[in-house]
Amino acid sequence: MSFPRIVAFDTDWTLWQQYLDVNTWGRGNGASAQVQDNIERFDRMILRDRTNHSYWIRQYDEISNVIYDVLRNNAQLAIVSSNASKPMCDRALHFLNAFNPATNSDWSIVDLATYSEIGWDLKVNHFRKLQGWAQVDYSEMLMFDDEPFNNDIRITLGASFQLLRNRAPFTWNLYQQGLAAWRQARSLTLWLNPGGNNPVLIGYSGLPTSWINRIHAGEGIVEKKMPYRWGFGLYLTSSIRLAKYFRDWNGNWGADRSYVCQIWAKDYNAWAYGVPKIWVPESDGNFQQMDNMNWTSDETALNQENRDATFAANFGVPAPYALFSQHFWMNGMPFPRERFTEMVAGTQLFRTMFNVVMLQDSQVEQMLNQNAAPFGEQFQAWNIVTPHETKLEFARYGEQALINWSSRAAAARDLDGKVSTDKPASKETVPES
Repeated sequence: MSFPRIVAFDTDWTLWQQYLDVNTWGRGNGASAQVQDNIERFDRMILRDRTNHSYWIRQYDEISNVIYDVLRNNAQLAIVSSNASKPMCDRALHFLNAFNPATNSDWSIVDLATYSEIGWDLKVNHFRKLQGWAQVDYSEMLMFDDEPFNNDIRITLGASFQLLRNRAPFTWNLYQQGLAAWRQARSLTLWLNPGGNNPVLIGYSGLPTSWINRIHAGEGIVEKKMPYRWGFGLYLTSSIRLAKYFRDWNGNWGADRSYVCQIWAKDYNAWAYGVPKIWVPESDGNFQQMDNMNWTSDETALNQENRDATFAANFGVPAPYALFSQHFWMNGMPFPRERFTEMVAGTQLFRTMFNVVMLQDSQVEQMLNQNAAPFGEQFQAWNIVTPHETKLEFARYGEQALINWSSRAAAARDLDGKVSTDKPASKETVPES
């Protein structure tokens, strides 16, 4: 099976239980001035502060097996940590061991790691340095970490990220979940033909110049000053007039000069059949939106992690996916007071699957009638999963066309012998088309 080229691990609460804290260790009687010299081995799994035994760390039981598997699959091991003391971490990693498949013997973890990026900095900055050293694309990297906000490496850079929730021990199953997430993201590239593809216009987006430059550099969009209700990512519409509206709307939030951009899928079959998709209700408590302008970094990160887990577990839609949703009408929009459809693509999806083409204002004026295919007519063609709650909302708003298109897609899936994901979550019923 395919395998990442670099597998990275945080230290505290990831490789080991507890914090290795430079501010508390080495403060007892007879402590060495070099804080790392106060670390001693209690046994092969536990290290402690020799001047105060109440401070300790314990390597998780599965770490040796996990590192063995990483190396056995010819991947490079990286230690990427925001711990403030690299000397302490290096000393701990010297004392702690993992099995080396090259010698069939235990080695110090510090000697097994190809890369060590440790220090008080954001993980996204550590990964930029790691990429510079390794010259490996972020899509070939997988990170295990206990801090939700460090999923920024996926949202900003496109690397894969596996969260250790609630300080639970690192298990073999969690390791396999991380590999599965990386393989799912990596699978998108397998749909693309190096010898030539069949590109298709998906939609339009109004984007500030700085965002366009960021996208062209292969990075994602993370902004606290603008609302991203379905998570950070690229927001699209099938209407060029609506993209023009949002181009101008960006100025309300202090964004720099904005342009309408065409969003092209690199290949139609890859987009239609290779990318998981889901259409969610705009207002349903089971599908919580994100309030990035008021929430903490951890809260916004957990919102994204929980959404991804829910879509995979309940609807069979793993990340990276395309999300569709209706959006309330906004003042000044170029059509009557009715909801419109938006699409959201996260960084791993759009950096792999999309090309973004900036249009000059004069081009936009000449193309105002050249819309992309309406999202609401693509349920079947694009294999969009539609939860029952979404259809109920279509009915409440009287959006009969969306009911019809989504029902036809569900019927076609059933005829093909596939399991329908449109299972009712309540006793409400959707009107027949």
